[in-house]
Amino acid sequence: MALPAPQPLRPRPTQWPYRADPPQRYWGNYERYQQRGGLVDLDADIAGFVGHGNVGDIARFYFFCLAFDQICKDGIAGDLAELGVYRGETAGLLARMARRMGRTAWLLDTFAGFDAADLTGIDGGQSKQFADTSLETVRALVGEDSTRFVAGHFPASATGLPENRYCLVHIDCDLYAPISAGLSYFYPRLAPGGFLIVHDYSSLAWEGAEKAVDDFFADKPEAIMPLPDGCGSVAIRKARSVAITEAGALGSLGSSWTLAQGDAVRHLLGPGWSGVESWGVWGVGPAHELRLRLAAGASDRVLECDVELAVAVTPGEHFVDVMVADRPVARWQFSVGANRGIRRAVLPPGPPGGEMVLRFRPQATLRPCDHDRTKTDNRPLGMALHAVRLAA
Repeated sequence: MALPAPQPLRPRPTQWPYRADPPQRYWGNYERYQQRGGLVDLDADIAGFVGHGNVGDIARFYFFCLAFDQICKDGIAGDLAELGVYRGETAGLLARMARRMGRTAWLLDTFAGFDAADLTGIDGGQSKQFADTSLETVRALVGEDSTRFVAGHFPASATGLPENRYCLVHIDCDLYAPISAGLSYFYPRLAPGGFLIVHDYSSLAWEGAEKAVDDFFADKPEAIMPLPDGCGSVAIRKARSVAITEAGALGSLGSSWTLAQGDAVRHLLGPGWSGVESWGVWGVGPAHELRLRLAAGASDRVLECDVELAVAVTPGEHFVDVMVADRPVARWQFSVGANRGIRRAVLPPGPPGGEMVLRFRPQATLRPCDHDRTKTDNRPLGMALHAVRLAA
């Protein structure tokens, strides 16, 4: 049976109705987004992304932004990684987000185009491409703060990576062999709920990319989600374990301290927190929420939190208002001489549905880069949480 004759290339549609609005949180509701401690600095981030040839890939930019917002909201731990950096346009976005989140961006590439060893099998007809780059030019574009460059042929180059967990991994290698190797390496190291994004899957330009993803996820619990970007990326969120999705809420943990690190605290974190770190978690922006589940109608309980306030490194007294359903239940005071410590709040009886949203509202936040010019962290930090419990 004869194949159909090739059709002429259709020009890229750029006008209505093919052009879409950005997500509303980044335009119509951007002020509200910023008040809630939003991570994305839209003007700066979009300029950095499109300034080097990515104008037609803006859908992928917005997906990355939404993914990072969700990572912060869900309190997903781990660093960021990109396998297949090329000239560094997407890597620059990952690096900026890593700095704001207090993470590290790991950037892996040959920095010299395709490796001949990968031009086999389904990709045997491909030629060596993407050699018009270098480690030096990418480093100059992306910067070095909170960023590590790993040059070499993957997976041999993986020996330069620490045994970290990752909250987001972007794989953009085009070919079957490196994509398959990247999935095999990063999938087991992806934090529960973390994002795995593979470029070029549904573009119909790189058969190896599609086959590598299909082969790898054929026996995995997750399914791929196609994205409407120019080169047909797909995204996967790592399945959460039963221990996380069905974890007992705070009320069932009694008087034992729950450390605000690792998986134990994730199911308690609402909006307004950065990623969980090895010591605890920073609140970002003007409000940070904990979601507690208490027995309906339970008598007053005392919440105890081991906390500190970022702005309390400056002179004077500083306060955090603790609210339940817009009702103040405590005001916590902080100062240079009395910052980190145990603070307490008496909670009202549990609501009928059993879930209580506790909101911490610091009266001021502090960007570390404004307080100390040697720092690059520009997150508006509020209150840090180290541990939490219900007093006996």
